[in-house]
Amino acid sequence: MFPKEHGAYGQLLFPLMTALAVGRPGAAAFAFAAAAVFAFLAHEPLLVLMGQRGPRARQESGTRAMRWFAATGITAAGLAAFAIATMPRVAQHAVIFCAVLAAILFAAIVTRREHTTAGEMLTACTLASLALPAALAAHTSHYVAVTCALVFAAAFVTGTACVRAVIMHTRRPPALASRIGGALTAAGAIAILAFCGAIGFGSTIGPWAALPVCAAGVALAVKPPSARHLRIVGWTLVATTALAAALLIAVFG
Repeated sequence: MFPKEHGAYGQLLFPLMTALAVGRPGAAAFAFAAAAVFAFLAHEPLLVLMGQRGPRARQESGTRAMRWFAATGITAAGLAAFAIATMPRVAQHAVIFCAVLAAILFAAIVTRREHTTAGEMLTACTLASLALPAALAAHTSHYVAVTCALVFAAAFVTGTACVRAVIMHTRRPPALASRIGGALTAAGAIAILAFCGAIGFGSTIGPWAALPVCAAGVALAVKPPSARHLRIVGWTLVATTALAAALLIAVFG
């Protein structure tokens, strides 16, 4: 009953771990992070119950899926309620933003659009946004929390676009539109982070933190490997995202 989208584990954990590492987390911050993890674990049983893993999986594993979903959902709700009640007001406002993104993502899941390019980018942004309330609950500044969320959103969206380009190049070469889109996404992510830093909405360290992921994305788009090497591609994106997290922690921690 664990989520099968392995890349999503990194998209969940990197923002949360970084947000906790750059602040002074207490019970509220840890409770929010735990709530996010349990909500994430509710995803797979929900798909089984909705029949999106196929009628056979629903028939054979429906009862177990219901138990998993109830256990993870109730735990997530309880932890979230405690976290929201005890975190600073500014963090509570950030939770509303995350909840709106989560609601839109849920609609995408119900309509079976989660695994479209737009759906995967929405998932990436939703998971990256968790850094915002987690960091604020850990008593960081709004400036630091926003920077962390923006960097991970840029990294995850770029990774999504460029992995899609690799897959499309294997299926329908040369897939120029997908490859150009991936490269432009990477360049646009750096440009947006630089603009946010220039106007004081985020830190000027933002584009530097996202640069390793975006550079790897451009390389994948310019010279895509075979889809048979997606495991290597995935670990490359994990390593470059880890570099982004390390830089944010080194600067803000």
